Amino acid sequence: MRTPAYRAFAACLVALAAGSPAYAAGGMPQLDFRDFAPQLVWLAIAFAVLYLVMSRIAVPAIADTLDKRQAKIQGDLDAAEKANDATRSLVTAYEKRLADAREEARRLQRERAEADSAETTARLTALGERLGAEITAAEKRIAGQRTQVLAGLEQMAGEVAQDVYAKLAGQPADKGALGAKIADAVKGSSR
Repeated sequence: MRTPAYRAFAACLVALAAGSPAYAAGGMPQLDFRDFAPQLVWLAIAFAVLYLVMSRIAVPAIADTLDKRQAKIQGDLDAAEKANDATRSLVTAYEKRLADAREEARRLQRERAEADSAETTARLTALGERLGAEITAAEKRIAGQRTQVLAGLEQMAGEVAQDVYAKLAGQPADKGALGAKIADAVKGSSR
């Protein structure tokens, strides 16, 4: 079936070449129908050699290069996936450690606040007791000084009253009666 198609094609080429004025004047020798058979033989030989070179050398080399490239890409994708998984696990571990550290910090802060509160309470209690003791001591000192002042005041009032009585009455006052009135007056003012 192919042979008639080739013959028809060759006949067309011959007709074109024979009727061409360029061929008659020395034109193109490859269109000379007498040279078609050797040209077709050499075409077949060149095609067979080219086919063998391509199928035995070039195509396997290209296929090998493509296989190596695919293996390299797959290896890189696998390494990237492993690195991605490792990164995810590291991020998860980091987040867990961070959460643990935050919880530990909160616990320590709570414990420190409780310890500070207890320490502050103890200090305030001790300060309150110390201030209470100082206030009690100060009240005792004030009461003692008040007693001394009142005793001194009674004596001074007695002396002033004797001098005033002596000057007004012209005679010395009775110390016992005057002392009793001054003691009554001081007791009445101290209430």
